[in-house]
Amino acid sequence: MNFRTPKKGRNLIINITSLIDVMFLLLIFFMVTSTFRNQPAINLVLPRSSTASETVDTPTILFLTESGQVYLNDTPLVREDLARALEQLHASTSDDRIVLRADEKASHGQVVEMIDTIKQSGFTRVSLSAKQPTASR
Repeated sequence: MNFRTPKKGRNLIINITSLIDVMFLLLIFFMVTSTFRNQPAINLVLPRSSTASETVDTPTILFLTESGQVYLNDTPLVREDLARALEQLHASTSDDRIVLRADEKASHGQVVEMIDTIKQSGFTRVSLSAKQPTASR
């Protein structure tokens, strides 16, 4: 049973083409303006230094965690293999710079041992990584 008569006239048409265009433009805008930082999966708390400065280009990075684990460019290494891996890296690259990022709770002896291993493998310029102090401190 149909008691109502169908209405004659214009059907309402919503054109969503322009809305889709705007959404794609917003998506592209946010993709272009956002920055993606490569965060290593290694959990370190770097010591603070008032004379720390940010480097523009990053050479090879050697990580030393609080528990004494060693990572070479985000690749875990056993300490016995570190010297051989550093020698191979130095032979394959012409760069003699390396950055040591040691956790602030890593022992001083471990840091000195790492510096000795780095220098014995052929790297001559060793930098230690630190954070700049915050304004609240």
